[in-house]
Amino acid sequence: MATNAESFASVALTDFHNHPGTVVDQSQHGPVVLTKNRRRYAAVVSIDYLDRAAAALEALHANRRVFTSETMTDDDAARIEASLPSEAEIAAGRFDWQQ
Repeated sequence: MATNAESFASVALTDFHNHPGTVVDQSQHGPVVLTKNRRRYAAVVSIDYLDRAAAALEALHANRRVFTSETMTDDDAARIEASLPSEAEIAAGRFDWQQ
């Protein structure tokens, strides 16, 4: 489920300075965006939210491989080439990146 940062609770930085405990308590229910001069400036999140965000990033990037000209084998290059859509598929606007 994607979340838009605009939908998070928002608190002025001055209010955070005056009532930090209230904002920290509020962050246990969802991220709280701190604003400075009405612009997003920072965020306060719960440890649970931070742990879940870190786990999501790890899951997203854990299997990523970086290929360089020194590390890419001919087999790697062939698999990458085979996964690309053909010129006809691109021209027709039809291609399936899931294959």
